[in-house]
Amino acid sequence: MKKSILSLSAAVALGGLGVASTANAIAVFDTDGAVAGTVLLHPAGTGHQLFTPYYTAQGNMATLVNIVNTDAVNGKAVKVRFRGAANSDDVLDFTLFLSPGDVWSGMVSQNAAGRAQIVTPDKSCTIPDQSAWPGVFSDLRLPSYATADVKNALTREGYVEVLNMADIPPMLAAKGGAVGTKVNPLFTNIKHVGGVAPCSGAGFANLLTTNIVAAGDDATAGTARALGLNNPTGGLMGSWTIYQQDAQGAYSGEQTAIVNAVGGMIFNGLYVAGPANFAFSPQIGSTIDRNVLKANTNGYATALNQLTADPLLASAAPPAPGATIPALWFDLPDMSTPLTGTAAATQADVISLALAKPNVVNEYIATAAGAAVPFVTDWVVAQPTRRYHTAVAYGSSAATAAAVNGNTSVFYGDVSLRQTDYGPQLCRDFALGSFDREEGSKVASGGFSPGTTFPYCGEVFVAQFGATSALKAAITNRNVNSVLAGQAGWASLRTGVTNGLPIVGYAAIQFKNVNGGINYDLTVPHRYTP
Repeated sequence: MKKSILSLSAAVALGGLGVASTANAIAVFDTDGAVAGTVLLHPAGTGHQLFTPYYTAQGNMATLVNIVNTDAVNGKAVKVRFRGAANSDDVLDFTLFLSPGDVWSGMVSQNAAGRAQIVTPDKSCTIPDQSAWPGVFSDLRLPSYATADVKNALTREGYVEVLNMADIPPMLAAKGGAVGTKVNPLFTNIKHVGGVAPCSGAGFANLLTTNIVAAGDDATAGTARALGLNNPTGGLMGSWTIYQQDAQGAYSGEQTAIVNAVGGMIFNGLYVAGPANFAFSPQIGSTIDRNVLKANTNGYATALNQLTADPLLASAAPPAPGATIPALWFDLPDMSTPLTGTAAATQADVISLALAKPNVVNEYIATAAGAAVPFVTDWVVAQPTRRYHTAVAYGSSAATAAAVNGNTSVFYGDVSLRQTDYGPQLCRDFALGSFDREEGSKVASGGFSPGTTFPYCGEVFVAQFGATSALKAAITNRNVNSVLAGQAGWASLRTGVTNGLPIVGYAAIQFKNVNGGINYDLTVPHRYTP
């Protein structure tokens, strides 16, 4: 399907691909038209939010990300954000417009300078436009005192979040989000006709006309709907593939989906997605004025901590102290921005609980050096909501780095700050036990008695079984060979938390035909036990 590119003038801005700073950009955070549902993990794989547990551009590795709009009626305004493995730092984000039934694809790899970058052959409408691509990942949210090589490395591993900010209906929505009678120019601008979408700058200009607008329908409201937006209804799905660019073999899987579900389960893990809160924020790099938020009468947001639970960004309205990092418009929304209700911290807890697992179990194969058929295994363990409970404030030097906590009453009250080769990271202890294929076992405890400390660091970490990393992981890699009961078997990673921790991931198993020089790769999703 041929699609033309958004022609808005754009520039690379702090932390993401963004339009140059401007004072007149639309933002709408409103509960009007939303249905109070249940925010939950959707086993059916479609939803309002998606996340890819791990991307890598280390060495010759590359990651392909696909995002699909399964809604055959409405277009979608989507935030796509890449976060670093060490501390969930925003290393790149952009706004994507999907037409009904549309698919967008992009590939993350390492550029000549050693920095991660994203390229795409896709013609879907984006902000910024084609002139800003490829998108080179940013180091401006990384430790200022890190070397250039470390900063580059910190961009090359992480995870991806995809957020449905608003729908774009064919007809301008009426009161409460009902179907209207006037053709929606914004929809026309992204809808393909004969395989081509207009994606003109003029068609998007109406999104750059005001500051904070309302979705409601009283005498002064309804601006967001008049500009072509409506409540997000989900229907996003996605997939990812990691592969070595110079060898055969690949790892792949589906993106995890979070949905605002209305009513109970229909059958077999399938829920109906309901309209969620508006959460549209412009792709610009200007600071969010907390005084403007405090005086806001449009929507529910009067303070940043209603819109994000990120402890480095969130702060109450003046005169309370500002946040560690001045929030910019393209920092919003994030996974904690409410799909329903008006409390970001509550949503962060709800999603964390939905993803929580006490124990991770999976298989491994890790042969000895020189084996006729060498095998290695990596376990990817992603914690995509940890950032909303605790995060590292880097400070002006490694010595001044500190943990900044949000709500840690249920999750991550037991992390510690450690200095690593890639800067300060938050770590916690897990207990890893393994069993070989003949009932032999070996256990290393972390934080449990008896046992020895076995810390894992970062938002996304990789447990390496074998002499090398199948994924070439480096930033948060932990070699676990010392606790393997044998060359093949299964293992259990215990959180030590009754309710578990928010975890998603998989085992990446690689074996090689030495004579043919061909890699064979297996992707085995994690399983979980109480």
